[in-house]
Amino acid sequence: MTDTETSENTAKPPRRTTGDHLRLLAFDIEPGTRWDVECDVAAMPATWFTELDKQWRTRPFGRPGHSLPTSSLKELLCGIDPAIMYVNWDLRSDDFIVAFPGIDTYVVTDAIASWATTEITDQVDWYQMLKPADLVFERRCFNLLEYAVRANGTAAVAPHVYQMLPSFLAKEVVDRKLDLLGKARRDFILGPPRSDGRRSAVLWPPQRTDDDRAGPGLVTAKIDFHVETAPNLPVPRIHADVSISRFPLMPVAYVPSRGKGPTSATIWLHGPQGFLGRDDEPHTLLAAPARQMRIPGGGWQWQWSPGLARALAKLTQLSFPDPHKTLADPAAAADLLDERAIRAYVLYSEGTKSQTADADAAPSVDADGKETRRAKTLVHAANTGLVPGDHVDVHDRLRDLLATRGIRPLPDLERVGSRATRKIKAAFDPNTTYTIELWTQSEITREAVLATLEHHFGLAREPDPADNSMVRFHGDLNITVRLRNGAEIGVGVQPDPDKKKTDDAMLQLHTNRLAREVLGGSTDRLGAIVELQDAAFFQRARLIDPKPGLKKAFARTNRRLQCLRPAQLFTEPKTWPENAKRKKPEPYPGTRFGAGTILRVASAINDCLRQLGRFGPYHMPVGLPDIEQVGIWLHHDGPTCIPIVIRQQPDGTATAYLPGADGSPSHTVPYADLPALLADGKGRIGPGRQQKQILAGFLVNVLGIGGTADSATHDRIIMVRAAGFRNWGWDWMQDKHLRPDQLILPGVDIEDDADLPETNGPDKTPGLRIVRVRDRSSTMEVPRGFANDLDKHHPRVSGLFRASERVYYSVNPKSDQMQTPHGRTKLDPDIHTNFSVQASNPVPLEICVAHQQPNDDPAALATLVSLLRRAHAHTDQATKYPGVLHLCSLADEYL
Repeated sequence: MTDTETSENTAKPPRRTTGDHLRLLAFDIEPGTRWDVECDVAAMPATWFTELDKQWRTRPFGRPGHSLPTSSLKELLCGIDPAIMYVNWDLRSDDFIVAFPGIDTYVVTDAIASWATTEITDQVDWYQMLKPADLVFERRCFNLLEYAVRANGTAAVAPHVYQMLPSFLAKEVVDRKLDLLGKARRDFILGPPRSDGRRSAVLWPPQRTDDDRAGPGLVTAKIDFHVETAPNLPVPRIHADVSISRFPLMPVAYVPSRGKGPTSATIWLHGPQGFLGRDDEPHTLLAAPARQMRIPGGGWQWQWSPGLARALAKLTQLSFPDPHKTLADPAAAADLLDERAIRAYVLYSEGTKSQTADADAAPSVDADGKETRRAKTLVHAANTGLVPGDHVDVHDRLRDLLATRGIRPLPDLERVGSRATRKIKAAFDPNTTYTIELWTQSEITREAVLATLEHHFGLAREPDPADNSMVRFHGDLNITVRLRNGAEIGVGVQPDPDKKKTDDAMLQLHTNRLAREVLGGSTDRLGAIVELQDAAFFQRARLIDPKPGLKKAFARTNRRLQCLRPAQLFTEPKTWPENAKRKKPEPYPGTRFGAGTILRVASAINDCLRQLGRFGPYHMPVGLPDIEQVGIWLHHDGPTCIPIVIRQQPDGTATAYLPGADGSPSHTVPYADLPALLADGKGRIGPGRQQKQILAGFLVNVLGIGGTADSATHDRIIMVRAAGFRNWGWDWMQDKHLRPDQLILPGVDIEDDADLPETNGPDKTPGLRIVRVRDRSSTMEVPRGFANDLDKHHPRVSGLFRASERVYYSVNPKSDQMQTPHGRTKLDPDIHTNFSVQASNPVPLEICVAHQQPNDDPAALATLVSLLRRAHAHTDQATKYPGVLHLCSLADEYL
């Protein structure tokens, strides 16, 4: 090697390597450590509760069994007076309010009266009835780090720790400040209180970002604190999650609807000097929900949802924001001249769109005389997520800050197996033919689908000479495409002009008409791809989004639906820098479309084939069991529950199970027929006394235990998502009750202090393995994890890591869409441009081997579950859940 070659090689950055140690960004407690705080504690006066409960039960349309709406009261009290650290949801508890010494009982009493007036009834003069003198406080000492160990080895956290410790941790950051990226940040304030006790430290005020395309916006970062447990681990965990919060400044034109019910938004209310106008009040943030409601005469208006905002509006003497005006002019609501005024910030959620400043301007004309399209709505300029360095830096700074309190980082986790673990691959029958109906409104979208099958999938195209609406493709896949006119299918649904029927009712009528008059039943099982605009399009047009109805209409007529947004032809950039590092975009080979369009269409085709049951046998690497895989998922639709079970045999055969009226799996069909059953309302267990019994009978049967079980001896691994049974349905699945290899059946209630119910060991459950998986989800129960190999250059991390003999963490490798440069930090206050990048990082999936056979290796079972996250027939992307559990999660689109 020459000196020149040596110099060139040393100048190049080292190749990124994969780390062998996983660093979970969470903390635990040094054994024996205490954090004692003196607080004043008060119970709610018995006369207050008696009258509140009486009025609540006698209100119009009240239903027996509904408890008082205490969530909004907790948020109101914790936000209105910074001395209050904790409010119990149970108004009859001895520690209803926990506060620092010196709390103002008049403020507390007025706040409760305001809440009662808006949430209970305004027919009682609560301000006159509730006397401050009745609220008696006594001094008590609390250990914020108090916990014990349960009989199953899991930490038993004291209830007040969940509610109080996060606020004290956030206050530590606010009071003692924090250096981020080597710069002192003294601009933290306490975030909005939450009814579940979680609390954040927020960088405030938010920073303004300006973008040529998306316009102005506000953005900030916050550190969310909460307490969690892990199964059979004796010390609780303290999570400190860094996240981005965004606020639009342009008028909000569209907010996506989440689930059923009115479209809702969250508005942060900021009182620079509190909400009561007292001189000693600090910065105060509250989060209040608003909802979009129809008003007489037509149109929509944003109104405060019942709860916090309505009670606060009666309590404060300051001018209170109007939610409709706030969304119509967010900049004005956030930038008030009066220092004592309440400012309002619309919390941006993914998919929200704002109007452009020149939305009504005439289209511009380019040099060739062609009109250029002008966007009328835009998304927020800032994108979500932070780079690994941001998360790790905050964790390092908190480590130093919290060390004095006896709170320490979790130890690093070591890899299970080698980094070169072979992937699980599936094989397919090349002779199977699939039929797909293609419902399009434009020739361009139709061309894009056919071009994708020919040039991306590499299939030979063969038009049918006798029928020009039929095109066949042959090769590794055999697909027959039936061309259909989707003009009537892809239109939005008109709301009832007389306002007598709800949007749901109008959508149901539309669904029934499509199934009966337009589609008609099909004797063969068909796939379907429909060209359809997104939800924002129908919102702007004041129409009901037809997609939920289309899913059910197609399923009821023996079709499996996949929706596809309209395709666009490739447009070549007018200019491109000669020294650009990125290759100039060009059409996908053989087509008139860009690569992004072709890949998007390919994804729709693959998902359509998945719904038609395109599975194959797995080729298992050496050392992994080749056994039947079972996924159990519990969907909730209000008080109704829908348990779904999918089995996949080693030969690739997939079968779905839904419960009957008696709990037996009376609906047993091939996986491809599951959508039709769900769309017809099968498998639902309604509320009532027998609900838990029916669910338990179904699950016991699926587990293969007992005389009525449909399978009892063969080898099988059952994967269950923890969140579905967190508080209901299968107590043994909860952290506090789970005992490895001591199975307690579904439907058996486990009391914390009672004797252990009958358990089932491996000798009573031959062939059965149960693995519980827990994802991060919106509750952030699982901490983030990054490589912690300091001797390597920017190491990535993926694979399986051991936390204990039965608990493991699975990390998927970064996808192509997640390759944000590590240097694009968002925590530097002097660099605003980095807010525009999309930063995303892998999140570990917690895998708990809850039940196994005597000769099993728990690491091998955990490895199998981990690898099944990347062994799908319909996508190359790694998924959150493994194999059959992922299929269960997708079934909710037909509910």
